[in-house]
Amino acid sequence: MARHRLLWIFLFSLISSDILAGISANDTLSDSETSRFLVFPFGIRSPETKWGIGLATAFFFKANQKETDLRTSDVNIVALATQKQQLVLVLNAVVFSSMEKRILRMQTSYSYYPDKTWGIGNHSPEDSKESYDYKQFFFNPQILHRLHKNLYLGASYEFQHIHDFSYTAGGVFDSQHIAGKNGGKVGGFGLLLTWDKRNNAYSPSKGFFAELNFTSFDREIGSDYGFTTLTFDIRKFIPWRTNSVLALQGIYKSSEGNIPIRNLSALGGPEIMRGYYKGRFADKSYSAIQAEWRQYLFWRMGVVGFVGAGEVSPELDQYSLPGIHFTYGCGLRLMIKEREKLNLRIDYGWSKESHGLYVMIKEAF
Repeated sequence: MARHRLLWIFLFSLISSDILAGISANDTLSDSETSRFLVFPFGIRSPETKWGIGLATAFFFKANQKETDLRTSDVNIVALATQKQQLVLVLNAVVFSSMEKRILRMQTSYSYYPDKTWGIGNHSPEDSKESYDYKQFFFNPQILHRLHKNLYLGASYEFQHIHDFSYTAGGVFDSQHIAGKNGGKVGGFGLLLTWDKRNNAYSPSKGFFAELNFTSFDREIGSDYGFTTLTFDIRKFIPWRTNSVLALQGIYKSSEGNIPIRNLSALGGPEIMRGYYKGRFADKSYSAIQAEWRQYLFWRMGVVGFVGAGEVSPELDQYSLPGIHFTYGCGLRLMIKEREKLNLRIDYGWSKESHGLYVMIKEAF
């Protein structure tokens, strides 16, 4: 009963204050505004965090006020505390230059994060679950330059410093010799190729998105671990009849080298393979697909149904049909910012061995 009360209080606060006018940078400013500054509370829920409450500040502006079609840039700071005693501080920024010839994306965070692992592998047993915690500083700036219309080529630098790593000696970390159990630094340069023709950044009703990201981590550029990662994310949004959308996503990530635990490909979480705890299965390689049917009902309400399938593996050629994990679920949508189609999503996901409630801002993809 207390959980239900908390959820309704949270929903009421979102509707009544309209505080989430600008969590991202997309047409948040009116024609008469040159900038806007917001401060607002928020709440989340997931199996990884349980309930969490936070405070966010956001500054919105346009790099060139004369360009009416130029998307709004934003810089925001978020502080979050969760029921699992996790603490997270995040600085995010998305800045669009004049005529959107260049896009700057940046994320910096500091966190204390108690978490869980089941070790490495696609068939790790449930009784191998082990708790651990760590502190992390994360820094990831990206700069993208337009090559042609919706096609961008970009460069990035990723740096992590993990310290105060704590785990139970003699458990899965030691038996599987998992890298990163003593913390350390990870640093690498990356290249990105992005194609984005979605008609809306929050809740697309049509369009296509694809991004290829290759990053190399090396001791010569500040890393204690040498490895590479390749990630490919592709999404398609298909309008279907009146107020219905079929959303599709496929994601593939592969890593080679000495990969610390926080950089392994992890299955599960609030975005894809909902129903599994993020990291329930982890390995060097990861593939997943999901489909979601989104149906608008009335006022600002909508419903969704989703299914997903995914698998982790040490190598691309070691995937197998019997090893695929499946998830499915349904959810409600409440449009808390009508102009940007920004939704509060409430999802419940099921898998063969677990299930979970997710209360998040913005669609899963």
